[in-house]
Amino acid sequence: MFIVFLIFLLIASIMVLIVKRNKETFYLFAMCISLALMLTGILVYIAKKGGISREVQNFFYFNLEIKTSIQYFLITLDHLGYLVAIGRYLFPLFLLLLAIHYSMIVWIRRNYWLKRVIFIPPIISLLLYYPDIFRTITKNNLLFQSSIVYFSFTWIVIYIAVSIFLFLYEAYSINMQFFRRQFILIITFIFSLTLLYLLYFEQDPAQVYQFYSSGFIWRNGIYYLKSVLSVPTYTFIVLLNIICAIVGFASLLRYTKDLFESSKEGEIIQRQSKAVTMGASVFVHGIKNQLLTNRVIYKRMERIFANESLDKEQLKHFTDQLAAQNENILLRIESLYNAVKTNQVHLVPVQLKTVIDEALSYYHHKYSNSSIHLQIQLSSSPTLLADKEHLSEAIYNLLVNAYDAIADSTSEKGTIMLHVYSVRLYHVIEVTDSGVGMTKEEMRQICEPFYSNKNSNYNWGMGLYYIRSIANEHFGSLKFESKKGEGSTFYLLLPKFK
Repeated sequence: MFIVFLIFLLIASIMVLIVKRNKETFYLFAMCISLALMLTGILVYIAKKGGISREVQNFFYFNLEIKTSIQYFLITLDHLGYLVAIGRYLFPLFLLLLAIHYSMIVWIRRNYWLKRVIFIPPIISLLLYYPDIFRTITKNNLLFQSSIVYFSFTWIVIYIAVSIFLFLYEAYSINMQFFRRQFILIITFIFSLTLLYLLYFEQDPAQVYQFYSSGFIWRNGIYYLKSVLSVPTYTFIVLLNIICAIVGFASLLRYTKDLFESSKEGEIIQRQSKAVTMGASVFVHGIKNQLLTNRVIYKRMERIFANESLDKEQLKHFTDQLAAQNENILLRIESLYNAVKTNQVHLVPVQLKTVIDEALSYYHHKYSNSSIHLQIQLSSSPTLLADKEHLSEAIYNLLVNAYDAIADSTSEKGTIMLHVYSVRLYHVIEVTDSGVGMTKEEMRQICEPFYSNKNSNYNWGMGLYYIRSIANEHFGSLKFESKKGEGSTFYLLLPKFK
């Protein structure tokens, strides 16, 4: 069973690093490897020490043959003890580094010296427990030996307690559901690893170094080294290990799947963007030339029929209609071309309120009778690094989509809410409507170019594609939630700018 845990840790460490390479996954990888090193050292140490019950033996090694092979594996006690030390002292370090990385507490994020200071206790412990140094400074000095042991134990407990507090505080502080769900997945995996670590971290490297010494610091060992364990105790320990492994691995799989889908989505968007840009440009160019030719034909028709004995007023009426329709199509295609071509986005410091006001101005100019429930939860008007024209157009499109969703619903009274607030590293522009909502299938397709669940004669299906493109150009993202018949909520996330 214990060997299965080690395999689980190795798989987990590889998975998190393969899917995405950043600071977060590096810390997770380092935690998994550190815990695997410590558990491997403990597994070999227990096999060599012996004197355990058959139940504990089966739990750690499955059978006697595996235990015997590990027991006679050639490794010095110095190497074995330091293997335990490396895993034991690096795990809480990377756990705290990851907690600080996730934390949005201002004074923690601004104090860059903090990450340097927290390296000091682990480095001191690794230096003191280096076999030659440890043997030299603790020779015939049990008091100093005990001081080293309790110093290491103390800072480990403090690091883990602070890390757990930071994780829980951050989870409590997140008020956006999709962020909270993703964060809970990853901290579930982290807490599973931490609980596994806590089950075995009392194994001090000093016990390994003093394998044959009469000055063995803990003569009775810790719980898994006791020769006899009660059935309830043994059952509880086994169940706790199994639960930690299953819950942690399930959470990691879901988290890894989300990361993979996010990366895959980015690649799909990039492919779609290139394909749409090329295809639409060719399409627009051809249609535009054809319509320009039609415009010349209309003028020739007017000159030809000017001398005929026909109803000139009626003919003029029809030609005016054709000309107006032709101009309208040209405008629509020009609009489509502008939406899909590669636009230059110029990011400059802009007041968020200015962007919001401009989007609302566009909206009320088109829908003068429509009202929006505006809620701004910001202590001051923050500054964004943004392209005011593109960003206000994107927000305007979100409001128009909300209006259309309400217009398509059977509800007599529809509401549109524009909520502006800050969360974590982002300013959030949230647009909520009580319209028709979307199915899961529609939500998967809604941002694809040229996809629309509206009347295709009047809608190109480029609105959300454009909004998402603008969000990406601003180093942000577009998220959305919806239920059929209950409305939709769109979140435009824009990074904070200092």
